[in-house]
Amino acid sequence: MRLLVLLLLACAPALRGLAQVVQGDLRWPGANGRTIRLLATLGSRHQVADSAVVDASGHFRFEAFPHPRGFFQLALNDSDAVDIILDTAEVGVELEFAAQPLQYNIRVKRSPENKRLWEYKLVSKEAQAIRASVFAQKQELKPEDSARILALDSIAARAQLLKEEHLAAVIAQAPRSFFAKVVQADRAVEGAAQGSPQAVLDVFNFSDAELLRSSVYDKAVITFLRNIHASSEEQFISASDSLLYYAGRDPNCRAYMLDHLIDLYATYGPDLALQYLIDRHVVSEEGLRRIDPRLHAKVREILLMSVGRTAPDIQLPTPEGGMLLSSAVARNRATALFFYSSTCDHCHQEMGPLKELYTAFKGRGFDVIGIALDADSAEFRQCIAERALPWPCYSEFKGWGAEAVKRFQVRATPWFYLLDDRLRIVAKPADAAALGAWLAQHLR
Repeated sequence: MRLLVLLLLACAPALRGLAQVVQGDLRWPGANGRTIRLLATLGSRHQVADSAVVDASGHFRFEAFPHPRGFFQLALNDSDAVDIILDTAEVGVELEFAAQPLQYNIRVKRSPENKRLWEYKLVSKEAQAIRASVFAQKQELKPEDSARILALDSIAARAQLLKEEHLAAVIAQAPRSFFAKVVQADRAVEGAAQGSPQAVLDVFNFSDAELLRSSVYDKAVITFLRNIHASSEEQFISASDSLLYYAGRDPNCRAYMLDHLIDLYATYGPDLALQYLIDRHVVSEEGLRRIDPRLHAKVREILLMSVGRTAPDIQLPTPEGGMLLSSAVARNRATALFFYSSTCDHCHQEMGPLKELYTAFKGRGFDVIGIALDADSAEFRQCIAERALPWPCYSEFKGWGAEAVKRFQVRATPWFYLLDDRLRIVAKPADAAALGAWLAQHLR
């Protein structure tokens, strides 16, 4: 992703004159001639920042460059990578690898920071191995083997305690080191879990570019989103605005935050929050170029229905016939497309306020078109009659399989678009209240 490299380069001027040499040796036959890559870390992602060819003696060297303080990786391929910390407070990093995989065969020859990191990783792996052994042994025991179960639990607890004591000792060696900073941030985020979003903000700085260069940054984002205990998709919209605001004191953090949230919502949802971020913060092809290329297809599709684009001219069918959308909107200054379901309670709640807007602004060139995502024509007619809907309503009677759903990228009901007389999308109000605010401003 170009974003990662650009962010690294943006940090470099402030570090001019401070640089580290990263070098090491691969101590196995046939290692010479291979390319080893230096990968930059942003959150849980990694991108090539530099590369070097291993010489005939197995030695590699990355020339001095003012990389910002943070986590990086050395990688021989996509599956063989090892974490390191770069910090210009140290002159250089020198490593030795006896074999592959790299992470199980590393020796830090020079760099106190990386010695601390890998001492802790070794203790952590030993504790993990003990816990795995305990778990395997307990699986073979019967419930009545209580004494043995308690003994195994004691062994696992002791391993965990030794790991924590070792970590505390490592941090005490250099409390201002990057490793200590990340560990303390991780513990603080863990402590804020199950609390409120503010609990995360109290302990984690989303504008800290150093924390951005560690996986704890993504962990803090996820913890913040989980802590909103969302009961509606709309809550993710306000949460996203908050995260962008708190990351905004550092332009690199804000750029990453936007990219990361779009990635999260494109992968896991909710779609409403994804749509909002793209509509508000991406908008154009220029904005698209700042987003992870893996997301381009998804984002470009959503951009087709963003404000300023021309809506698709679809057929609006009813049991009695139908008409083209273009002919329905041509006579109005503004036409609201109201996508709803006849059995949707949230849609029913919008119908009253929408009727009031229809009455207030119809004389100023406003109209409403109802597009029902129904499968039953009887429910369609009943809703129109019982709710006394004064605007024309249409339905393909294919439910969520309707062509209108696909063409207009409808992701929930109710769903609004506001079109001008040329089918141009002029607004995408979240509800009737937002629609009313737009009408009050533009249809005077």
